[in-house]
Amino acid sequence: MIDLRSDRTIVIGVVADTHVPDRVNALHPRLLPQLEARNVDYIFHAGDISTPRVVDDLRSIAPVYAVAGNRDWFLQSHPRHLQFKINGVDTLLTHGQVNFYHYWIDKGKNVFQGYQFDRYAKRLPSLALDVEVFIYGHSHHAENRRLDNRLYFNPGSSSVAEKPDFRLTFGIIQFHPDGGVNGEIIALEGALVRFGKWQSGDSGCQQE
Repeated sequence: MIDLRSDRTIVIGVVADTHVPDRVNALHPRLLPQLEARNVDYIFHAGDISTPRVVDDLRSIAPVYAVAGNRDWFLQSHPRHLQFKINGVDTLLTHGQVNFYHYWIDKGKNVFQGYQFDRYAKRLPSLALDVEVFIYGHSHHAENRRLDNRLYFNPGSSSVAEKPDFRLTFGIIQFHPDGGVNGEIIALEGALVRFGKWQSGDSGCQQE
C-alpha cells in the first residue's frame, strides 16, 4: 500500500496504452505540455507502456507510478497492480486485463460484441474488494463512471484510437483532502498518426 496524502488536493495525471514504439513512434506531442499545464503532482500509467523511455519522459513532468500491461511482459520493474491510499481513498492502479484468460476472452468478445464496460465492472473488484477508485486502461475506451459507490476511471489511449468515437485522451483525477474524488477525461488534438508517426492535423484520432 502506497500512502499519498496532503492537506491540499492531490492532482494525478492518468495515461494508458501509449504503445511506444510498437504502434507509434513517440508520445502524443501535446500530452506532456498538457500534463505540465495541469500542475499534476503525480502521473499514473495504467500499462501498455512498451518502452521504458515513456516513463522517463513522463518523469520530466512529475513522479510516475506505472503498472505493466499485456505488452509489458519484459518490463520486470513494473508490477501488475499497485494499491494506494490517496488522501484517505483506497485506489487500485492496474492495466485491466486481469489475467491472460480474460485477455483472450475479451479479444473474442470485442470482435463479436464490441467494447462493453460491464466486463470490467465485474472483474476489477475481484482484484481488491475494498477499493473505492479503480484506475485502469487496456480497452482504449475512456471511462469516468461511478457504479456501486466506486469510481471506474480509464483515461483511454493517448496513441491508438478505437471505434466508435476514435478519440485520443488522457485523464486527470483530483483527490481532495475531505475524501472527495473528481475525474476528468481530456481530449488530445492537433496531431494524427500516419504510418506510425505523429503529424500535424486537425484531429488526434485518425489511424492509418
